[in-house]
Amino acid sequence: MYSNKILGTKANIVETDLLELEKEHKFKFPSTMREHYLLYNGGYPEKSLYVGDESEEYVVDYFIPVKNEKGRNLSGILRLLNDEKVIPNWLIPFADEAGGNLFCFSISEKDNGAIYYYNHEFEYGDNPENLIVCLSESLPDFINSLVECDDE
Repeated sequence: MYSNKILGTKANIVETDLLELEKEHKFKFPSTMREHYLLYNGGYPEKSLYVGDESEEYVVDYFIPVKNEKGRNLSGILRLLNDEKVIPNWLIPFADEAGGNLFCFSISEKDNGAIYYYNHEFEYGDNPENLIVCLSESLPDFINSLVECDDE
C-alpha cells in the first residue's frame, strides 16, 4: 500500500472496531483510511518528514491507534476534541506531531479523505479554520511523499 514502512503498530483491529467508532462519533471513514487502519493500527512512518509547497516542514510523530491497550486512542481523542470544540467537525485526527499539532483526514463530501494539518496554537477568539493547511489529496499520497527526517 505504501512505499514508506509503518513501524511499531499496535494489535490489529477488525471492521467491527471501525464500525463502532463511526457509530459513536457519527462519521464514516474514507476508504483509504479504513484500509490503513485495518492494516496498521497506530505505529509511525519510517520516513516522517512532509515538506509543503512553500518548504514548510511537518513531522509525523505517530499514528493514532483505533484501539490501544494502554494510552491514547482515537475515540478518546475525538471525545476530548469534541468537548473542547477546538477542531472543525469535518476533520478527524489520525496522526500527531511532537508539539501536539494534528494530521487529520477530511470527512466532508467535497474532499473526502484529503489530508490536512491542524495547528492547535491559536489565540482565543481566532477562527481555528484559519490554521488548517491541506497537505495531500489522499493518505497514500501523503505517506508516500514523506522523506527522511534529519534529527540534527
